[in-house]
Amino acid sequence: MNGSDYDRSLIEEALKTARNRTEASMTRFFNARRETGMDVLYDQISDYPFRVGKGLRPALVYAACQGMGGTETQAENTATAIELFHNGALVHDDIEDNSDFRRGDETLFRRHGVPIAINTGDATFVFCLSLLLDNVERLGVRKAMRILKDFERLSRESVEGQAIELDWIHNARFDLDTDDYLRMAYKKTCWYTMIAPLRLGVVAGSGPSMVAQLEEALIDVMELGYLAGIGFQVQDDLLNLTADEVLYGKEISGDLFEGKRTVMLLHFLRTAPKRQRARAIKLLTLPRAEKEPDEVRWLLQAMHEAGSIDHGRTIAQSFISRALAFEAEGLSFMPETRHRRFLREVLKYVIARLK
Repeated sequence: MNGSDYDRSLIEEALKTARNRTEASMTRFFNARRETGMDVLYDQISDYPFRVGKGLRPALVYAACQGMGGTETQAENTATAIELFHNGALVHDDIEDNSDFRRGDETLFRRHGVPIAINTGDATFVFCLSLLLDNVERLGVRKAMRILKDFERLSRESVEGQAIELDWIHNARFDLDTDDYLRMAYKKTCWYTMIAPLRLGVVAGSGPSMVAQLEEALIDVMELGYLAGIGFQVQDDLLNLTADEVLYGKEISGDLFEGKRTVMLLHFLRTAPKRQRARAIKLLTLPRAEKEPDEVRWLLQAMHEAGSIDHGRTIAQSFISRALAFEAEGLSFMPETRHRRFLREVLKYVIARLK
């Protein structure tokens, strides 16, 4: 599969439109709540969402909703909520990972301190709930509660996946294989990056005639989201090791400084000579502040030489190829429209993206 073959103009236009809609929705939402006089809180909550990101998750919600025959208005609250959830998670992730940069700028906790950053992330999650409850008036009780149920699932899966990864690092676990990684990524990434946005959009846009077939359609969407989500996460891990730092907007090799168990690192630890493996594990078990940059550069070079980076690319491309093959049949309930085509093209974009 050649990821460069994706429809760049379609993807860029859809992502830009979704970002603009979501930013406008968040602006209205925050401005209404600024009347309480808590400007400082809303300034902090607005920080990450208004740094230029991809806007992938809200774009998927809008596309899935409109692909089902729904409207932008039907998708708006849910698309905004999932983007807020994403940014709240990033605020907390940066603290957990001790990261210095996010989207080309200083992380929130570096700028304001850990207590303020934690409170900002907490507040962001609260406002997701506010937006989802507003769906009762916009979509009706049945759809609003179905969306809320899936949103609870994506939240639970995400924190469980994060708990798995943090436990591996805390307990210095290296006896892991690709299946362990896939289980963690399914929970941590697939649900809130791909599965949930697609499912939430399908529910929001589904018509009265589809009630009986909805659950079957959502199962198909879950399979597609799993395949696409794994491809997305492995590609994200690859970019962390190989991307242009200016384009990427985060530090390169941050995952190695943080000791994250990516498929590339696990491949290296399984295949490296005994002395190299021991040297790598010694480095990875050190606290971030004690890791020498030269040793991290050595590890990255050793992973390249061992074929671990190429191994990761093969896995990412394999999952996206499977997702593309599944899309034709798995989304058969969705007519062929521009929105359906976006969902197909975004699978190719996942591999070709540079950040």
